[in-house]
Amino acid sequence: MVALALVAGACSSDDGDDADADADEGGAVSSTTAAEETTTAPEDDGPALADLAERGPHGVGSVDLDLDGRRVVVWYPAADAAAGVEEPTGTFDIASLLSPELQAQVPAEMRIQYPVAAAPGAAPATEGGPYPLVLFSHGFAGFPEQSVDLTTHLASWGYVVAAPDHVERSLGGLLGTAAQGVTPSTDPEVLTATADLVALTADGPTSPLRGMVDLERVAVLGHSAGAGAAYRTAATDPRIDAVGAYALGSGGDEGLGDAPTVPALVMLGEADETIPADATREVFATMGTPRNLVEIAGAGHLVFSDLCLIGAEQGGLVGIVESIGLPIPDNLLQLASDGCGDDHPPVEDAYPAIDAVTVAFLGGTFGDDALSALLETGPVPVGEGATLTVEA
Repeated sequence: MVALALVAGACSSDDGDDADADADEGGAVSSTTAAEETTTAPEDDGPALADLAERGPHGVGSVDLDLDGRRVVVWYPAADAAAGVEEPTGTFDIASLLSPELQAQVPAEMRIQYPVAAAPGAAPATEGGPYPLVLFSHGFAGFPEQSVDLTTHLASWGYVVAAPDHVERSLGGLLGTAAQGVTPSTDPEVLTATADLVALTADGPTSPLRGMVDLERVAVLGHSAGAGAAYRTAATDPRIDAVGAYALGSGGDEGLGDAPTVPALVMLGEADETIPADATREVFATMGTPRNLVEIAGAGHLVFSDLCLIGAEQGGLVGIVESIGLPIPDNLLQLASDGCGDDHPPVEDAYPAIDAVTVAFLGGTFGDDALSALLETGPVPVGEGATLTVEA
């Protein structure tokens, strides 16, 4: 990955509207509102966002759970032996999500084993627990591992992250067999049931999650369709203490329903063609405070996922599909390219800012004053092309 210098210095704000934005000389976009509060930056010897962009103090383990036939992937803090390990310790085979008929059309050399910085079944870091629970909801045609840079990064900083397969709209459900035999459920129902499943599993005598989960500290995050799922779940499940929404839309014809009242983190890509930036800004303006908005200049829809990097050396997912001639619907191919390619900055350039701000947001929400202070200096640049706006 490309290393970034994350800046936590404060900038001045004015009395513009929520949707107002001015491009600075570096291409970053900063928005300001009358409700913003600018405070003094943290002391030099305190934590910095740059620190949070690095891998956390824990190793990362993973385990797959079964939720009434649907897959749930859980990443958790692992024992010290794996701490600081950034190199991949596991892999993910995206072709495994396809139907047997489609898989048979994928040549062995095109069957990508995407590296994952987590060790399946690793010994848990029990001494630091129990840890807050973070639910993660993938986007349309996504899958639990779609944003594995973020989910494993959070686990390295002391979070148990559980991502269910929304088979009603996942890649495995749309083009595979994941939905077969599974009772259809709404996104909030799936996320709520996932929290229940993790709690039950954490009581199992042989589970790597035993004693690891603090159900008094729960957050929900999501990307795209999953951002809407996180929004709705945070508004309806009283256990949720914070919500993070990446590329949040209006919810289509059904709308999003009542806005959540818990602390919120919202991120958008300025060049998102699937959910335009203004649509995210409009929803953000209706949410309760405290709320945080991160805007990433030049970024498309998939900057909040690993999808642009899967099979990048073979032309990316779209290039692989086209070279093989797989019968994939055009709308899915268009979605799979929004934010990838030479028209956008490399997605990995934005990962440090996305990771660091998310860690600071969650840590601050769960009582770490030093991390909370990092998000009280907006609007400020927080990475290459990324700007944070804070409303208290």
